[in-house]
Amino acid sequence: MKRMMTIAAVTACLASAAMANDTKGFVGLNWTFGPGASGLEGVFGAMNYDLDPDGDINGAKLSLHLGIGPGPVQGKIKLTGVAGQDNAMAELGMGYGSRGWFGTGGLMGEHWTVGGDLFFQGGWEGFGGIHSLQFDRPKAPTAPVLEPPPQEAQPG
Repeated sequence: MKRMMTIAAVTACLASAAMANDTKGFVGLNWTFGPGASGLEGVFGAMNYDLDPDGDINGAKLSLHLGIGPGPVQGKIKLTGVAGQDNAMAELGMGYGSRGWFGTGGLMGEHWTVGGDLFFQGGWEGFGGIHSLQFDRPKAPTAPVLEPPPQEAQPG
């Protein structure tokens, strides 16, 4: 069952990335909390996405999370799909870390993120943080201005 869930999540993320048209790298800082962890983690990643002029966004994000300073925060890697608006989008995917495989989900926007990880072998971890991602909406295509055809002179 876990293998099927992993395959489904990876397939969804890759399909989403295949339709995307822009890729940006980013860095971030998260505060993690929960029964097994509490502390800071540095985040390094890349997001591949498609953004419409009206703000609709979808794509995929790959991120590496590393514990900073003292504390029980361990390293992990996440692959997620994202969809929504450029100022607030849902994020859902899978990850692997020192505590094994986990599902991950949350919300993110320009420069902020919140969410949680649910470990398959039991336990959970929440997070909130900031990151460097900024999304630039493309300009909406403008319709060409059509001029009326010239009037022919009437014989008179």
